Amino acid sequence: MQQLALFPTEASSTIGVPVANQTTNSLHDGVFGWYHYVQDFHGEFAFNWIRHLATPGDVIWDPFSGSGTTVLASKLAGHASFGYDVNPLMVDVGRAKTDWTVDPTLLDSDINAVAALATQGTANLDPEPVTTQLGKWDDYEYLQGQHPIVYPSDKVLYRWISACPLVRFNSLLGAVRSIEDEPRRRFLTIAAAAIMMAAANVRGRPNISYNRRPTIDFPVVNKFVSQARTMVRDYARLRELALPPATVLNGDARSAGPAVADVIFTSPPYPNDMEYVHQTRLELALLGYAHDATELTSLKKRMISSSVKLVYSENSWQKTKGLQNEHIARLHRHISETLAGRRWGWNAADMVAHYFGGMQSVLKNWYQRLSVDGRVGCVIGDSAFNGVRVRSDELIAEIAEREGFSATDIHVVRSRWHNKHSVDLRESVVTLTKHAL
Repeated sequence: MQQLALFPTEASSTIGVPVANQTTNSLHDGVFGWYHYVQDFHGEFAFNWIRHLATPGDVIWDPFSGSGTTVLASKLAGHASFGYDVNPLMVDVGRAKTDWTVDPTLLDSDINAVAALATQGTANLDPEPVTTQLGKWDDYEYLQGQHPIVYPSDKVLYRWISACPLVRFNSLLGAVRSIEDEPRRRFLTIAAAAIMMAAANVRGRPNISYNRRPTIDFPVVNKFVSQARTMVRDYARLRELALPPATVLNGDARSAGPAVADVIFTSPPYPNDMEYVHQTRLELALLGYAHDATELTSLKKRMISSSVKLVYSENSWQKTKGLQNEHIARLHRHISETLAGRRWGWNAADMVAHYFGGMQSVLKNWYQRLSVDGRVGCVIGDSAFNGVRVRSDELIAEIAEREGFSATDIHVVRSRWHNKHSVDLRESVVTLTKHAL
């Protein structure tokens, strides 16, 4: 590996691997875009890196599979693949994108049947609006009272989604659940999930914030039909291709994975104070993956601690492990010094220690499951806390070498200046190789 300064001011070297930062109008783009996930990378980006890292016959593994971009790109590149994620919604998104056994003709019939049943279930409401209907927050409580319904046990959602759209979604999801075939039901469930945030009173990705005006009513069935039919058209063009299987499973990157893989291409959570599960809170609740805040917290405790709100005493072993690294301990001290005298309870210094301690377990798991000469492409971004920059790519490379990898290089994809912290933050692909001991 080239010599790396752990806190440099200059950017690391780049290579001529084609890495697209924006989608192109290729055959692959439609399916990749079925469900937009926070900080997802584009399909063409994953496709090109897999071609760079893999050789014919290699099995690809994404331990943080998110919306399934890597497993789908691997399939299109001709590789069998595995994806693992702790978020059950994202597992189903990945499965919907890569299960090509469903008959499009049956899906078309299902869409019509679901739409009719969902419309019948809201016969007591006014007809669905043609476009989104906005109201005023000043009148919100009154408008909610016009449609008294039982909200999910996650009380936050009372303001996240208005009563009338929620009634329409509950009717729609009840109709989707009537589809007996599991792959077709999953396909239509993801079509419904894809339109939920458009009907919500919040915007997300990267951070949740309330809209200036609440959405009082929304054309749920119409938008669902449009989304589902678009997905069927995208899918019908690909399913006839004879391509290797993609398997997507629920699992923790610190311990789960296939028996053996040849290439890992993945993007773990960045230590950027983002709650990744929180971005899908509405979908998790309405689809029944997490019925209340307690179940949501249980799910968060299985996540890598990328946010100050994801630092839990049950995972304190991660902090202990992280602080055993002198450079992470130094970061912990520096960030702690900037927080001295602050009155809030969130501790970014502990979050950083938790994060890299958890990632050490992740890298150990990768090393144990990769074949000899297996390769890794790990997409990771910098962060900063109170002006203290965290060079995540270099720290991941260092931890990986301590776990037995050879860190071959750091490929900077992009860099941007952060005015608030007066530092440059970059996004990179760290490449690793496993050699026999």
